[in-house]
Amino acid sequence: MFVGALGAAYHFDMRRILAFHIVSQIGYLLLGVGLGTRAGALATTFFLLHNILAKTNLILIAGVVSQMTGSYDLRECGGLYRARPALSVVFLISALAMVGIPPLSGFWAKFLLVRETLALGHWVWTGAALLTGFLTLYSMMKIWFEAFWKDHPQEGWEPQRAAPMWQAHLAVGTLAGLIVLVGIAPSPLLEFLQPSTKTQDVVEQPLKEGAARGK
Repeated sequence: MFVGALGAAYHFDMRRILAFHIVSQIGYLLLGVGLGTRAGALATTFFLLHNILAKTNLILIAGVVSQMTGSYDLRECGGLYRARPALSVVFLISALAMVGIPPLSGFWAKFLLVRETLALGHWVWTGAALLTGFLTLYSMMKIWFEAFWKDHPQEGWEPQRAAPMWQAHLAVGTLAGLIVLVGIAPSPLLEFLQPSTKTQDVVEQPLKEGAARGK
C-alpha cells in the first residue's frame, strides 16, 4: 500500500501515477485477504469492485486528457477545467473515490477494511491504510491541479478534438455515475456479495480446528 502510493506521489506521468496506484490498491486487497474473516472477505470483494470502477475511469480519463493536450506529462498539461468542466468534475469524482471520500464508493470500501482491522486489533495495518489514503489524496490532487486547474503552459492553447471523443465522455460519465450510485446506496451490492463470503469457512474452519487441537 505505502510503497505504491509513494511511487505515485513521485511521478508526473499520469500513466506511471495510475500504475503505481494499482500496486497500492493491490496492497489494500492483500490486507483484506490477510484478515482471514468473513467481514474481511466481504470488504475485499467490495473494494475490488469499487477499484475496477474508479481505476478504470481514471485510466480512461488519462487517455482523454492525453488526446486533448497531446501529452501524458502533467508538466505539459493544463487548462482543462475551463475548456472541459464536465470532464474535470468526472475526474474529481473518480479521484476522490480512490481516496475514500464520502459519499463515493471508495469510502465504503476503505471503511469496511479499516473497521475490520480495528476490530481485530491490527493497529499498524490500520495506520498504514490511513496514511496511504493521505498519499493517494496528494497524487490525485497533483493530477487535478496540473492537468485541470492550472493554465496550460502554451499561451492561447485550445484542446485538440480527437474522434471518437463523445463515446469516451459517455464511458467516463457512466462510470462516474456508478461510483456515486454505489457510494450513496452500498447496501444492495453488499447484500449481493454476502453469499460469496461463505467460502471463507474453507479458511476459518481448519484454523479453528487447529486451534482446538492445540488447546
